[in-house]
Amino acid sequence: MLRAEGILVWMDRLKILIHWFRRDLRLTDNTALAAAGREAAVVPFYVLDPERVRMDGHGPAYWQFHLESLRELSAKLEKQGSRLILREGALLAEMERLAAETGANGIFFNRLYEPASVDQEQKVAGLGRHLGIEVRTFKDYVLHEGGEVRTGSGSAYTIFTPYAKKWETLTKARPVKAIRCSVPPILKKLRTMRLPSLGRLGMSSALRIPAAGEKAGLDLLRRFVRERLAGYDQTRDFPAVDGTSRLSPHLCHGTVSIRSVYHAALAAAAKGTPRARRAGGVYLKELVWREFFSQVLAQFPFVGRGCFRPQYDRLKWRNREDWFLAWREGRTGYPLVDAAMRQLRETGWMHNRLRMMASMFLTKDLLIDWRWGERYFMEKLADGDMASNNGGWQWSAGTGTDAAPYFRIFSPARQSRRFDPGGVFIRQWLPGLVPLSAAEIHAPWLQKRLPLAKLDFPEPVVNHEVQRQKTLDMFDRINR
Repeated sequence: MLRAEGILVWMDRLKILIHWFRRDLRLTDNTALAAAGREAAVVPFYVLDPERVRMDGHGPAYWQFHLESLRELSAKLEKQGSRLILREGALLAEMERLAAETGANGIFFNRLYEPASVDQEQKVAGLGRHLGIEVRTFKDYVLHEGGEVRTGSGSAYTIFTPYAKKWETLTKARPVKAIRCSVPPILKKLRTMRLPSLGRLGMSSALRIPAAGEKAGLDLLRRFVRERLAGYDQTRDFPAVDGTSRLSPHLCHGTVSIRSVYHAALAAAAKGTPRARRAGGVYLKELVWREFFSQVLAQFPFVGRGCFRPQYDRLKWRNREDWFLAWREGRTGYPLVDAAMRQLRETGWMHNRLRMMASMFLTKDLLIDWRWGERYFMEKLADGDMASNNGGWQWSAGTGTDAAPYFRIFSPARQSRRFDPGGVFIRQWLPGLVPLSAAEIHAPWLQKRLPLAKLDFPEPVVNHEVQRQKTLDMFDRINR
């Protein structure tokens, strides 16, 4: 027997391991869960820490996706005769309490790489030492961690192309074999809370977020490799076309594993035509970008607060609040930028081409610090992964490792004509511009046929060419 908080708890005479769920909300191909299940009876565990929710920067879209995925995970565990033990409170206190209640021999979990998660993992390891139980961690969120992809001198890569070449030479782990975990009898006696609502987290949402959960993620992966992968290289840059995988929220929350995605895409491309194989290669390169940004954050955690290139921390951003508000609300007067921002606000997702364009517009047309936009994206995105978000923003701003050169500045009208030539995406999100022709819709202020007020559309907040020169001057002052 063990006395835990004045309660006598009968211990099961078998090895028990706690699996701590975090951003691996699935039963299929879950590295730490499978390892625990091979060794012992498993207590599935999730902690909702209100303080962490308040501080992590995510908003309703992220948490709506996360909670819906948790709900499905809980239901799947119950179908297997198990149950998710969900607790609310400080992580270490709840974990110590559960270890006492179950007499657990160890805690297993999958590693994450943003600084707050790394700090959390170190504290859990310290708790394990204090309790005298095993704490074992696993690689699961990425195919290769930063320490595996090194230069000849053993240092971390800071340029994408050589990193990608080295990454591609390394053997990729296969999805782990599915396993049905044994259930300790004490699991039925443990206290668990009801799954919370967004309201309980102090949030509300009427967003049309992507379908969440493991089943939705695996179905989406199957459809993508079967129907869209072969044309990915031709369609991925056009937001009006359903040409991307849309798997980013599932990879972010771990409802689908990176191993499953990589090997499914690789196998589908290998069976296809030469053109399909090329398209598959383009898609796989996008997965490498995800891994590259993850290792950059892990190896250089200061990028979470400042520029990778320290000299650019001295940039004199203009940071006009009224321009930032216009960008957030999708009323800059540049149609594709505004349509992108409205898509983000209403769905918690934004097409990757538009993420690049919208972030470059904020930093290089409005001259607003990339950190303002980075925080806003994290607040709005259902797939708010810190490494990918930070890496993307610093690439667009010209301050990162493998950044777009500071003098590469997208013309929003030219991007619009190139990637939404018929204005289909623009009309979807800006219905006031429906009367305009394909020739007029990319720069409405140039047409004289219909007043902008009648179209319910604003004048451009800035002149692109004027702002472009100001950006070049701002960077030139630092680069002298």
